[in-house]
Amino acid sequence: MISGVRARVFIVAMLFGSSSTRDQDKDIFRPCTDLTPIDLIKEAVPTIQDLPDGVSVTYDPESHVHAFGFSNEAHELHFPSKNIFKRCNIFPEEFSFFFVYQYKVKPARRECLLSLVDEETNSDVISVSFSKTRILFRYQNQTIKFKSSIIDDSYWHTIGFSVSGKNVAMTIDCRMEKSKKLRRQFPALLSVNNRIFSIARCHSKHTMFQGLLKDVIFVPGADAAVRACPPRPPSYNEMDNRIPMVPESPMTSYWPRGSVCTWLDVGNLAFDVYTQKIKVCVNGIWQEVTVETEKYRLDYVLEYQTLTTPSASIDVTVFHLPGEGMFAAFANNGGGDDSSGHSVIFKWIDGRFEFYQKLSTESAQSCEFFQIKNQFFLAVANYGNSTSKQNNSTIFRWHRRRKKFKPYQEILTWTARDFEYFEIDGDHYLAVANHAEGDNNDVESSIYQWNKEKKQFEEKQTIPTIGAYDWTHFTVDGFHFLVVANAFNGLTTLVYSVIYFWQNGQLVQFQTMETNGATDVEWFTINGDIFLAIANAFNYGPQNYLDKDTQFTNSTIYKLNKDKKIFEKYQSIPTYSAIDWEYFQVGPDHYLIVSNAQNGGSPDQHTSIIYRWQGMEKFVAVHRLITPATADWEIFTDKKDIYLIYANAKDTTSQVLKVKFV
Repeated sequence: MISGVRARVFIVAMLFGSSSTRDQDKDIFRPCTDLTPIDLIKEAVPTIQDLPDGVSVTYDPESHVHAFGFSNEAHELHFPSKNIFKRCNIFPEEFSFFFVYQYKVKPARRECLLSLVDEETNSDVISVSFSKTRILFRYQNQTIKFKSSIIDDSYWHTIGFSVSGKNVAMTIDCRMEKSKKLRRQFPALLSVNNRIFSIARCHSKHTMFQGLLKDVIFVPGADAAVRACPPRPPSYNEMDNRIPMVPESPMTSYWPRGSVCTWLDVGNLAFDVYTQKIKVCVNGIWQEVTVETEKYRLDYVLEYQTLTTPSASIDVTVFHLPGEGMFAAFANNGGGDDSSGHSVIFKWIDGRFEFYQKLSTESAQSCEFFQIKNQFFLAVANYGNSTSKQNNSTIFRWHRRRKKFKPYQEILTWTARDFEYFEIDGDHYLAVANHAEGDNNDVESSIYQWNKEKKQFEEKQTIPTIGAYDWTHFTVDGFHFLVVANAFNGLTTLVYSVIYFWQNGQLVQFQTMETNGATDVEWFTINGDIFLAIANAFNYGPQNYLDKDTQFTNSTIYKLNKDKKIFEKYQSIPTYSAIDWEYFQVGPDHYLIVSNAQNGGSPDQHTSIIYRWQGMEKFVAVHRLITPATADWEIFTDKKDIYLIYANAKDTTSQVLKVKFV
């Protein structure tokens, strides 16, 4: 048995003041970046048997195409926007819609192709409709009119609308592009809460679409028209735009991979529902359009850039500021030449991080970036220089004119290890992990709620924790969960970490998990399955009465059993003073990287290991990175490149690594 003072010093020395990584995927205000092109019709009608009254599947014998037809009394096809925006609350800043349609008769009045409807006001937020001579694109309270002669020429056409910045561009059959100004602020912060996608009808005075509708494709985060439309030889400018004369099976696949198209089809866009790809007719072949991250496979990792920080780094957080770019904030715990413990922010400029700003902190343990409406914040958990009294942790706010983070609010904390931001039903919360109060590791951690009138965080709930290191928020089927990693009770590291869920305005206990010096929880999904990876850092107490190999212990991955409504052990992985798991994906492959803190041990244990998920084989070690004592890993992308960045827990040099692909 060891005293409370020794216990606190022991756990701090064990993990050199480290904290765990923050899960960037939980920043719900970021537009969804993991979506591929989506066939909205297929989303609204999974099978033909689900067709509503008045909607039929029509066969066009001339073009060998199945498409949807609508009577005047038809019910529109619709579904909640949350069906596709599962991990974000804000509509993408850049997006495209594509429609493949045919008209036999000129519209008698305005007819609607698509709308995004606000359920509360029953108004159209975004819509595309036709009048007799114009194609109308509506965005919030403004209508952009495009004049076109193709509306009723009885041919099949592809129309694309792409929104980027303050412009909306309409592309017809890859031949005619028109761009117009769009009034909107940046970032637009267009909510997807309580919104419905409605196909073939708008919730204004427009009538049901009376043509044939084949595809309605939504492409988030990219202007697919730019990538899809090839240069066209002048000699083909006069040709018409029929879709391919290729027979198909009803409602399955429109074009088999590599099938032949004619020169009459050059430039036409279409969506292959079998392969889930947008295709374009190029040189007589229907070819796939790259509008998502290409399916690369990780080959190896290269040293890319070394960053110098004022002191050892406990945590690194990579985040994006709309209109400003990408930043990396390091939580520095002081010591050496920087006894005050300043933390630093770097900005990504021309493919490298450059020093941007210094923050005043006290033995900082973690940084959490989040957004409330159009305000951006960075919360820093300060461990403090004295464990016998409370210390202030600081919330910084982005100053738009000065383009710097400025102190905004201070919160009293006890040896704080972590902040975790989350949002529930429009309310904003911060959870702080308090590690210890002097000699006592049994301490209450707090949940703070944003007061909309005072524009401050106020304490809402306290939760008993045991040497808490990390909070992680995640959602399952609309339910909100918060899990705490408990590390040490003063006697043993073999304690229970706890999962809480939100019920009736507060967090209640859902499940406990036996952990061994837990310092981090990483939440991720693979093919719809939900996982929690727990980093166990130390094995001390009666369970290890010989006090041998205390830094060697198994870390555990849990998988949610939805039938039993419990997280079950999925895999145990031997780790050496692990203090961080980070999940990332490269193409179709899923990876976990663990930072082994490297307090002694053999050279083989002085590595951070990358594991790849291999189905029945579960997670298998595929790469070993010889690095300094890494306390935290983050993953970020720049265009098609993928980078890893780590925080060095023992020195002032951290690094950016670059992923190389096969």
